[in-house]
Amino acid sequence: MPKQISLAAKTTPQLADLALSLVRIPSESGCEAAVARFIESLASSHDFVCEHILVEENRWNLLITTGSHPKTLLTTHIDTVPGGPEPRIENGILWGRGSCDAKGIAAAMFCALCDLRSADRHDVGLLLVVGEETRSDGAKVAAKKLAPVKRFINGEPTELQFVSGQKGVLKFSLRTIGKCAHSGYPELGHSAVHTLLDVLQKLLAEAWPCDQRLGKTLVNVGVIEGGIAANVTAPSAGAQIIMRLAASAEQTEERVRSLLPPNVTIDIESISHPQFLNVPPGEKSIVVGYGSDVPHLRPLGEPLMYGPGSIHVAHTDHEHVSLADLETARQKYIQLCLEESAIP
Repeated sequence: MPKQISLAAKTTPQLADLALSLVRIPSESGCEAAVARFIESLASSHDFVCEHILVEENRWNLLITTGSHPKTLLTTHIDTVPGGPEPRIENGILWGRGSCDAKGIAAAMFCALCDLRSADRHDVGLLLVVGEETRSDGAKVAAKKLAPVKRFINGEPTELQFVSGQKGVLKFSLRTIGKCAHSGYPELGHSAVHTLLDVLQKLLAEAWPCDQRLGKTLVNVGVIEGGIAANVTAPSAGAQIIMRLAASAEQTEERVRSLLPPNVTIDIESISHPQFLNVPPGEKSIVVGYGSDVPHLRPLGEPLMYGPGSIHVAHTDHEHVSLADLETARQKYIQLCLEESAIP
């Protein structure tokens, strides 16, 4: 059952202060509980109803409402990748891991929710999910456990433009086994590293599909490991790969599998189709090459994607977002929820 704490509603928190507070709380994927508790405490003190949507032990999504089932959901993720610059505000810029991806967005959405309630709008909720940076496990659970809404507005760093298209994702790992032998007598063994390199070259050389709107399918070999010494044929090897898809995820997976020899195994970690999203009339739009929770949340309702900051600084050691852009996003979230005619 939803957890409800009735306290006198307070004024909307300062957006900059809230965003900095969230960025200061570490919340790498899988370890989001501390930041979730912070936000829940704040929301409860502002007389909102908070509901845990359990993902696994000590991990949950947080749904914040006024007590009514929302027609519109503001939603973003509260997990981050590791690392990042020191959290701080300098010259109107918020620095730190999650500043633009996506704790600054979470702060803007919470402040927008407070303002909407002040405008007597009780049909808007805020859904904060875990695990977006890995397997989108939070979004997958939310889509199964929440009742549908009319629409949801997903927050990602889109440079204050709406997303009209998003590439799909196929994330997988490869593994192969070899046989140890002295490198002077390789015929007595078999190198797993050599086998893996041959497969990776095939994946990189393959003519993958293109789409007129989404562009090329991209392949990135992010991690390679294997072997035990330079003078020993490698007994095992593995790689982690992510593909940004301009075509069907299932067809791409089938094509990848067709390139693998029998002694190479594959483990699919994440898969989603390319997405085409609504854009309000007259608004600027872009196509993005990164993934998001939108494919997994889509069963909840019609999606929009919009947010402050640039993906080009997300996940880097110089991640940042301007406070002015956070405020612009806050106002746009309010506008979208107040003006239903702005959404096709």
